[in-house]
Amino acid sequence: AFPGTDAVSDALAAGVRVTGVTVHVVDESLDGGPIVLQQAVSIVPSDDDDALLARLHAVEHRLLPRAVALMLAGAAAVEGGRVTIGAARAAELPHRRRALISVSDKTGLADLGRGLAALDFELVSTGGTARALRETGLAVTDVSTVTGSPEMLDGRVKTLHPRIAAGILADRRQADHRAQIVAAGIEPFEVVVVNLYPFEAASRRAGIAADELIEEIDIGGPTLVRAAAKNHANVAVVTDPARYPELLAAMQGGIVPDGTRRSLAVEAFAHTAAYDSTIARVLPAVLEDGSAGSSIDPFPPVLDLRLERVERLRYGENPHQAAALYRRSGTSSASGPFADGVRLLQGKALSYNNILDASAATALARDLRGPAVTIIKHLNPCGAAEADDLGAAWHRALAGDRVSAFGGVVAVRGTVDRSLASDLAAIFLEVVVAASFDPDARDALAAKPNLRLIEDPSIMSSAPPGLELRTAGGGVLLAESDGLAAEDAPASWRTATTRAPSRQELTDLDLAWRVARHVGSNAIVLTRQHAIVGVGAGQMSRVDSCRLAIDKAGSDRAVGAACASDAFFPFPDGVETCLAAGVTAFVQPGGSQRDAEVLAAAERAGATMLLTGRRHFRH
Repeated sequence: AFPGTDAVSDALAAGVRVTGVTVHVVDESLDGGPIVLQQAVSIVPSDDDDALLARLHAVEHRLLPRAVALMLAGAAAVEGGRVTIGAARAAELPHRRRALISVSDKTGLADLGRGLAALDFELVSTGGTARALRETGLAVTDVSTVTGSPEMLDGRVKTLHPRIAAGILADRRQADHRAQIVAAGIEPFEVVVVNLYPFEAASRRAGIAADELIEEIDIGGPTLVRAAAKNHANVAVVTDPARYPELLAAMQGGIVPDGTRRSLAVEAFAHTAAYDSTIARVLPAVLEDGSAGSSIDPFPPVLDLRLERVERLRYGENPHQAAALYRRSGTSSASGPFADGVRLLQGKALSYNNILDASAATALARDLRGPAVTIIKHLNPCGAAEADDLGAAWHRALAGDRVSAFGGVVAVRGTVDRSLASDLAAIFLEVVVAASFDPDARDALAAKPNLRLIEDPSIMSSAPPGLELRTAGGGVLLAESDGLAAEDAPASWRTATTRAPSRQELTDLDLAWRVARHVGSNAIVLTRQHAIVGVGAGQMSRVDSCRLAIDKAGSDRAVGAACASDAFFPFPDGVETCLAAGVTAFVQPGGSQRDAEVLAAAERAGATMLLTGRRHFRH
């Protein structure tokens, strides 16, 4: 002990590593007497008299009022030269409500702090969070004041301390727990607000080194979150800034309701689970190659997917099936009507089938060029066209299959104006997706309130590579998405017949090939003059798909058309069927054992056939 007025200087001079604050009942001794409360305060190498004294004063200002309250309430009494604290009575003493706040995402922090302060909460915080709260004019207690220990190891150790953990984990319903924290001079936390270091965002930064990324692995944060979630009967834990208004509203009536605390706890465990899952997914490649730019195995030994529910749907594929829409956490660039930046401008909520068809229409539109329109029915294209303007593209796309377009889903690669809106309103459609709708178009389409309008700016750009997930036989199939590659460009194709395609034939083959991968197998697509004229989808034999496509095209439009097949022709019959209808150009992967026979059929008719070497099955 270092009594007297020079205690701080004496402690530093002696080289001790721990000093402390003692509140005692004064007697005749120097700095002595029965001890009421006591708390250790760590000394760090950088301490001088002023720094250490400031921390000691902060602890004194916490302990002294508490000691006085204990004595005045009769909860603490001097017996035989010692102070005895009656835990039961001490636990009943009023104490200020406390919230622990430590967040990386500062969204909504100022409003949260002001709201809690208005409810007379003491705000206990760390580092950058404490600074941000103070900048708004709020009073903040540093965690180091509560623990008596300053932050250590460049901030790696801040909240890992019994005085914090016990304040969160104490079950105040249990007398024994109350007695223990009172005896230790620990005050409980009622609210814990924590979100974690942005490890996933950091892992996407170009060139970030492994050592730098490892510093983004949060240790104290998950500990606080899990502790508070475990003790949700006594503590409300919040990990999502979007929940702050709900928390403050709930607390206006006193304590947070049980149901809210339970749901917050479930979210908290999901938050830490997803965080650990991300680390487990990213870290192996980082540790092996030394940087976060290393490729991550898309097919890890254990696949953890965190899916967030976007909304409950009215029903599934059929009215008797319940359904909901989920999206993988953090998704921002996926195509479809539920990606970031996409807005439903008009109409009721999308159905299960609407979402599937709108996604399919958007995906095809992203593969087209310039002003373009696609029409989808039951996941298959029944119209698609490219043109100099969207009005012409719409009319060419609609001409592809006017009957099937009824009740379809349309995607417009551009901005819908009043003229196009009037054309769209002329037939029954379920959904129209477009990069944007101008005000006049919105006015024109408002006359059809049941028509859903979706604004999706991403429709103008190519789809990013990704993964596709499907369930089958009780398992899950995960595959790379079937995107367009260099082999899908006409410049990479091989002309396998004597006659090469004309410029128009090559243009039509290019469109047919880009559309074919969006058609259910077996897929045959006929195009002419920058538009689909016939589609054969989902047939069990390729020749039947050829017959269906020709039937859709009709005898006049099949003449001079170009044909794309998503896989090789196993026999010459499919090609011969198309040739008989007047088709003059073909593109297909090749690779059949009967390729020679197939090519011979085209050669005899004077047709041209190109081979891509790349298949596009779609089941």
